[in-house]
Amino acid sequence: MSLFEHGRWVAGALLDAFLPPSCPFCGLDVERLGACGGCLDDLPWNRVACRRCAKPLATDETLCAECQRRPPPFVTAIAPLRYDFPVDVALKAVKFRARSYYLPVFAGLLCEASEALPTNVDAVLPMPMHWRRWAMRGFNQAVELARPLAKHLDVPLISSVSRVRHTAFQSGLDTRARRSNLAGAFQLTKAISAAHVLIVDDVMTTGHSCRSLALTLRRAGVREVSVLVAARAGGV
Repeated sequence: MSLFEHGRWVAGALLDAFLPPSCPFCGLDVERLGACGGCLDDLPWNRVACRRCAKPLATDETLCAECQRRPPPFVTAIAPLRYDFPVDVALKAVKFRARSYYLPVFAGLLCEASEALPTNVDAVLPMPMHWRRWAMRGFNQAVELARPLAKHLDVPLISSVSRVRHTAFQSGLDTRARRSNLAGAFQLTKAISAAHVLIVDDVMTTGHSCRSLALTLRRAGVREVSVLVAARAGGV
């Protein structure tokens, strides 16, 4: 993101704070969670999903085949939405076009979805972003989503892990390439006293990023890890 684009993003965020709220999907008055009732009803809700990785399923099974075969290193993952239209378009607009007005909707949905999390979560960790990508984009959308969530849960927002490798985007890579792409990507920067850390991100595709980060946390002594993302790709 250029300096001009970053300034535009900041200006947009300030305007959003002072102007009357409107639904970012259609422009009508906001009813709840930062959107109008009609658009909320039309969102691709992820109501039938794997209890472990949040992958959308066709039937109400407890675990998907992948989690039965290779359980992830986190207790549970929750994604209130599927990564389908218009959610996919909105999240890409946030990340690549600085459309910050979508963030309150997704943050509100995460706060609402957090009621289904284990009750012993005691810290929130946004998915780390490499400093080069942060410099280009001007912000980390995971941080923007995690900040109100941590306040809602009344737990600290931590930044004890950094992304030390400037990895390629996971999208477009096959399974083997995704795993190789994330090898050694995360590194602990300071000790973590929390026992159950919640990883927060905007979208989970295959889950390799969350797996890798969760393993880093577990090796650092964190007893339990959970994941909360706005949307989940794959599945049905």
